[in-house]
Amino acid sequence: MLDHLRAMAVFSAVAEAGSFRAAATRLGISPSVVSHHVTALERHLDTPLIYRSTRRLSLTEAGRRLARSADAMVRAAEEGYQAVGQEAGSPSGGLKITAPAVFQYALFVKRVAEFMKLHPRVEISVNFSDRWRNLVEDGFDLAFRIGPLRDSSLKARKLVDGQQFLCASLAYLKRRHVPKGPDELEGLEMIGFTGRSYTIALTGGGGGRERRQLRMHNRLVVDSGFAAMRLAEEGCGITVLPDFLARAPLEAGRLVEVLPDWSVPTFGIYAVWPDNPGTNTLRALFVDFVAEIGK
Repeated sequence: MLDHLRAMAVFSAVAEAGSFRAAATRLGISPSVVSHHVTALERHLDTPLIYRSTRRLSLTEAGRRLARSADAMVRAAEEGYQAVGQEAGSPSGGLKITAPAVFQYALFVKRVAEFMKLHPRVEISVNFSDRWRNLVEDGFDLAFRIGPLRDSSLKARKLVDGQQFLCASLAYLKRRHVPKGPDELEGLEMIGFTGRSYTIALTGGGGGRERRQLRMHNRLVVDSGFAAMRLAEEGCGITVLPDFLARAPLEAGRLVEVLPDWSVPTFGIYAVWPDNPGTNTLRALFVDFVAEIGK
C-alpha cells in the first residue's frame, strides 16, 4: 500500500486539474511521469480510473470513488504539514475563499492584506461575489456570508453582528418630504436589493421598544451594496446600508440617516466551511484573525 501513496497523490492532482499536463505543471513533474503513476495505479487495481481522449479526460465511476479518497488523503497530509508549520510560527498552504461583493469595501480586505504580510508562505484566492456558491461543488475552503444561514451540513461560526442604517440624501428628502415617523416612509421610494424582502423592520419610538414593519415600493432594484449607496447619494431614494458602507457618506454629509430615533435590525456575519480535512489548521487561523474585526 505504501508504494502506491505517491501514485494516489498524483492521481488526485489529475482528477482536480482535469488533465495530465495541468497536473504535471502543478506538481512540478513531467506529463509522462504523471501518466506513469496513473497507469501503474490502474494496473495495481486492475480497473480503469480515467477515460482518455485526444481532447480531454474524464473519471470512471471507480476513478471518482478513488479520487474522493485520494483527495482526503492529500488534504489530511497537508493539514499535518500546516499544523507543524503553525507550531514553528510559519504556516503555509492555500485557501480558496468566497465572500460577498460588498466585503471589498469593508475591513475584510485590510485583514486579508495583514494576514498575507504576516504569513508569506500562505496563498489565498478570494472570490468577491453576491452569487451564492456551493462550497463543496465549487471547491471553496471557506465562505463569509451575511444574514440568516441556509440549513446545511456546513460548519459555521458567527463573527459579528453588523449594524444597518436607513439612509438617503438630504436633497432627496427635501424634494419629497422628511419623514417624522415610520408611517411617512410609505410615500418615499426604496432602492432595494435583488432577492431581498421589500419589508423594512424598525424598532424605536418614544420608549425605544415599539416595532413596526413596512412594505416599501422598490422602484429601483440593484444587486450591489456599493451601487445602492451611490444611487442614494444621487437622490434616487432611501436604502438600507451596512455600517461599513454607510459610515463614510454619513460622516461626509452625502447621506443622512432617515428616522435616527428608529433602528434597523442588525445582521450576522458568518464564516462557513465544509467539514473536510486538509485546510482545517490554516482555515481556523485565518478565521480567528478575521474575527478580530468584531472585537
